[in-house]
Amino acid sequence: MPDVPIVVLYVSEHYLRGLPDERIWSESYQKPFWINLIHGVHSVPLTLLGVLVGLGLAAPELTAFFASALLHALEDLPVHNRDAHRHFLPLSHYRFISPLSYWDVAHHGKTVALVEALLVLVAAGFIWPRVSTPGHAALVAVGVWYAFNYWKTFLR
Repeated sequence: MPDVPIVVLYVSEHYLRGLPDERIWSESYQKPFWINLIHGVHSVPLTLLGVLVGLGLAAPELTAFFASALLHALEDLPVHNRDAHRHFLPLSHYRFISPLSYWDVAHHGKTVALVEALLVLVAAGFIWPRVSTPGHAALVAVGVWYAFNYWKTFLR
């Protein structure tokens, strides 16, 4: 869920406004509304607070939602270089600039993206027997998305 605002930004700017990728990432993404929203939903303190609220309310779905957002933020932390999020909002505007990137080949992007895709495949294999047919379709869609984007970004 923390990446949903990024998807909404990209789809609205690329498909509805016709902006090229470079302008989306260098201009639209940098606008205060988008950057603050994206960094806010990647905030470790805010997602941890959500987990604690879910636990306090004895709401397992809410707890799981915020726990998954927290895990996403923690996974993002070591794989963002020049596009690092402010993972400690609202306590700090600090950005951890990792030596690794999931997309930038100058920072091992090809390898990091492959490792990420393999981890997603392993997780999908773990989840597969625990979900119904619609869940299977979602897992296949995620696998196809990862494969296509890896090919488009690194192999083409």
